[in-house]
Amino acid sequence: MTSSILSMSSMSSQAVEPEIVASSVPKPERMLDGFPWVSAIILYTLSWGWSLLRPNTLYWDDWAIYFDRPADYGLKYASDMGRPPWGGLIEFYLQQVGTWAVSLATFAIFFATSLLIFIILFQKTYLADIQVRIITILFLIVPVNHARIAVTIFDYTTSYFLFFLGWLILIQHRSFRSFILSWVILFLSLKTHSFLFFILLPFLHFYWLNNEKLLKAKKLNSVHLQFVLIALMPFLYLILRDIFWSPSEAWVGYQRPSVKGFLMGSVLFALPVVVLIFYTLRIKKKIQIDKNLALFSVGIAIIGLALLPYFAGGLYKNYFAVIAFRADWGSRHQLLMPLGLALSVVGLNELFNKRKKNIVFIATVALSVALNMFWGSQYFVMSHKQEQLVELFKTTEGKVEIASVEDQTKRFNGRGSTFRSYEWSGFMTLAEISTDRLGCEALPSGSALTLKSDTPYLKALVTRDLGLYFEVTPCSEVLAKDG
Repeated sequence: MTSSILSMSSMSSQAVEPEIVASSVPKPERMLDGFPWVSAIILYTLSWGWSLLRPNTLYWDDWAIYFDRPADYGLKYASDMGRPPWGGLIEFYLQQVGTWAVSLATFAIFFATSLLIFIILFQKTYLADIQVRIITILFLIVPVNHARIAVTIFDYTTSYFLFFLGWLILIQHRSFRSFILSWVILFLSLKTHSFLFFILLPFLHFYWLNNEKLLKAKKLNSVHLQFVLIALMPFLYLILRDIFWSPSEAWVGYQRPSVKGFLMGSVLFALPVVVLIFYTLRIKKKIQIDKNLALFSVGIAIIGLALLPYFAGGLYKNYFAVIAFRADWGSRHQLLMPLGLALSVVGLNELFNKRKKNIVFIATVALSVALNMFWGSQYFVMSHKQEQLVELFKTTEGKVEIASVEDQTKRFNGRGSTFRSYEWSGFMTLAEISTDRLGCEALPSGSALTLKSDTPYLKALVTRDLGLYFEVTPCSEVLAKDG
């Protein structure tokens, strides 16, 4: 595996010369020629294979939407949030098979999406073949969106695949029938609303490939119509949403954009704008430019575009939250970051690749796989924790009147997540005990439970025995301590 990665990462400084351009559109049966199958499969499996170790586990909002609920409750929930009628359909049918089917589909879909981006990047871009392969590898393994393990996030996963599939068809095939197919697929992907911003990428790519027909044509043609239809797509979606699938009153304020959030999310565009101005001036003076800096800046711009809707909607308050190790389930807001991260890393690698050591690339791969494996191990342990917690709750039946529960074993939770009230209720329901937790003030005759463990994390990971126990404190003591 090491030799395969290193040979793939041999990006000489000549690999970015302007005259080296991706070959013309390949024949359908040869579109994946050169795809780094061995490196991709090995690194992707090391990074995300942990999701298949305990595939029937429910996490986070899954307990509120899928546990002990009618089969169609997830569809109703999606409708209340203001998602379109087709949102949630795929996971609804997969859930009829089992939670494991969603886990397996998630694993397969993200890998399949890398095949799409590999083909897209070969379409008339100033990228050498080796750079496309490396971008594809990084696209697969950058340590973002670990929330994908939850069934609740599967709707984002399918949007992700649909978006890149629509993008590929848009630029790969030139017939009007193919355009309509790509337009419909891209429109369907907008069920995850961050794609309303990200649609700018295939829009610009389409313009790049058809700029001569758009600018030099003496009369309107079908390409002009296609260009307008793509531009109108997000606005049409918003209009239809407002008329046909607007959110319920409880969800009206969710993701509502704000000027403050929009300005905060726009910070990342500062560097690309400066570089664009600098390059424009140098081109006018016919001075040679460094395309590696341009590639790095484009990557940063795409990261900015990926994060902008989440800042605008108030889901990110600052950039520290984006890189936080203890992200809880907020890593779902990183869904669109892989492409920008991959491009910026390749550009940065070339900028510091004077001696052809590829330090940036190798370090990024090593760090990505290490973080993915570590955080993956947390979700694996968390799955066992939930199971063992149910058994622990069973031991309290008839012995303890539970007023409250506190968790002091969060080191066993994925990305520092916390159990929500509906998760506790789910565990207690499985233990067949009362789920009422009124607090000591409302239930002074009860007891406060504190979940603890003296088992180190590594030992818990190896043995899968977390050593959980409840420290029981009568509410009379709690109230007396609190005065």
